[in-house]
Amino acid sequence: MEHIIFANPVSGRKNGKKKAIIVQKLLRKNNIKSKIFLSEYPRHLTYVSRKLAKKKKCRFYVIGGDGTLNEVVSGIIGTDSEIVAIPGGTGNDFVKTVSKYMSLRKIVLNSINKESTKTDCISVGNDMYCINILNAGFDAMVGKNVDNFRIFNFLSGKMKYNLSIFYTLLNNRNYKFKIRDDINGIFKGHYTLIAIANGKYYGGGICPCPNADVHDGKLDICLVDSTTIGQKIVLLPKYKKGNHLNHKKAHIFKAKKLHIVSTHPFPVSIDGEIFYTNKLSIKVLKDAVNIVHID
Repeated sequence: MEHIIFANPVSGRKNGKKKAIIVQKLLRKNNIKSKIFLSEYPRHLTYVSRKLAKKKKCRFYVIGGDGTLNEVVSGIIGTDSEIVAIPGGTGNDFVKTVSKYMSLRKIVLNSINKESTKTDCISVGNDMYCINILNAGFDAMVGKNVDNFRIFNFLSGKMKYNLSIFYTLLNNRNYKFKIRDDINGIFKGHYTLIAIANGKYYGGGICPCPNADVHDGKLDICLVDSTTIGQKIVLLPKYKKGNHLNHKKAHIFKAKKLHIVSTHPFPVSIDGEIFYTNKLSIKVLKDAVNIVHID
């Protein structure tokens, strides 16, 4: 098995290259040879990981946020290659689902003699994947507005996300969706947001679906009804901590497939990457990618 270190040099506090060198030194001390690849442009790591995974089984040490991790997942999905997720981005949320540590050193050292585990992934349309959480509506706009605060390197990812929440609240927008899934039927109306989870956390630790399980072959979905600014302010603290399950505005359910349509384009975030669309087709891919879980 070949060992490859991937790093996004502009993620988080822009120290991806430094972290990659540290990982390489830790592996070398344990008699593991490795190579470093730095991301040079969007989707670069998808191209490189796909090319390498076609040749032989690789263990990819991915340093970055959920967006960087998404690139590598998209490249190796369905292959024998595997991922060790290492925090190095703004939110670093998927790592919280698959590792009890956030320390680079502890993750690497505990991964050395650890086998990978088959892990679920989300398929979006015909050519996109989501390893952690897909959201649409209010929280996708929050994710987009985080960009306004990325220049402040002294702020933590969590603080940037909190500032973006208040910024987004100034425009009290709700979204018209028609949602159909394979288990619960049809939801139709105006909604604040919908979060579709594989992992448990996003946005620096927000927990929309506390019962999400990356091994159960199901999507965990949180759908929040239309709300006023005041209702959002009351709901958001509960939503962030995962204490909203019994809230009258929140609907929590599981499904394997989901289809969302709207009369107008709406914001979508896939592992932190934002785009607009007026329809989404989503399904779970059970055991689609090999992840090293550190427990």
